[in-house]
Amino acid sequence: MKLLEMTCWEPDSKGTQVHIVVGDSFAGSMKIALKQLGWEDTHRIISFRDNYAIGPLWKLQEEIGRSHRREWFRDHIYDEYGEYAELDDFLLMEQFAAISAQADITIWTGNNAPEQVGLRLAMYLLRNMPNPIRIKNAADAYSHEVRRRDTTGLRSAEISADQLKSIVNKSGKGIPLTKEERGRLVEEWYELSLQPEVLRIWKDREIVNVAEDYYDVYILKKVNKLHQQQPQPDFMKSARVIGEVIGYLDQQIGDEFFEYRLRYLAYNGQLETKGIPGAMRRYSIRKKASPSPMKNGPENA
Repeated sequence: MKLLEMTCWEPDSKGTQVHIVVGDSFAGSMKIALKQLGWEDTHRIISFRDNYAIGPLWKLQEEIGRSHRREWFRDHIYDEYGEYAELDDFLLMEQFAAISAQADITIWTGNNAPEQVGLRLAMYLLRNMPNPIRIKNAADAYSHEVRRRDTTGLRSAEISADQLKSIVNKSGKGIPLTKEERGRLVEEWYELSLQPEVLRIWKDREIVNVAEDYYDVYILKKVNKLHQQQPQPDFMKSARVIGEVIGYLDQQIGDEFFEYRLRYLAYNGQLETKGIPGAMRRYSIRKKASPSPMKNGPENA
């Protein structure tokens, strides 16, 4: 891909409309939709790449908080710092600073924790900018577009470029925010950045901080279910277990978090592993068998 193609979507003086989205997949669909509409000359995109449902948010607006988050990911999710460092969304500060003062800004969000946290982070980063800001809930717009009522857990990235083109073209720029609403969302970001939890879910239209072992019992139940489908409990690829776990959730957590919890349950003695825990397709797990009763006591030795 040419450098021009990679940078043409970044904010500049020609950008009269800026779309802020969460996730590279959604950003890709947005680019295709805008190109099909012939709007690529004036529309710009900023994409948050990180998954804010997991990992610390504590003091993330400060270097100490960003360092703490990188360290947590390095210790629990990624093997090397460099793999996570490129996802550090605060490297996007230059893109935010490049937004034209005349540009309208639309922040796209959805009914899930990553995008809702991203909305509040975006508002914090835009807190001193005078530009008009609107919020567009992609899931709600998609529901109206296809007349589908239940969009629970829908990620914006699941909306196709063709559907997104219709949404962008027909349903306007989104709901404009008042000064009070902007201030409230910034305050909600500050509140999130004071919390120590590393896992967040979207419940009753709110971001809820939960303990990192919140899904452990659920994971073990899925392991039991898969064991019941076997002639006798045997090792299963961890990817299969994680697929079962994610397939029945209406939350957007990410497979990397559940892989971390599988490893934790193994280290904690509740699961057994075969192979070296790392990439989820390279090792297998099963529920730890109960120890067999001793047939011979010490007196018979």
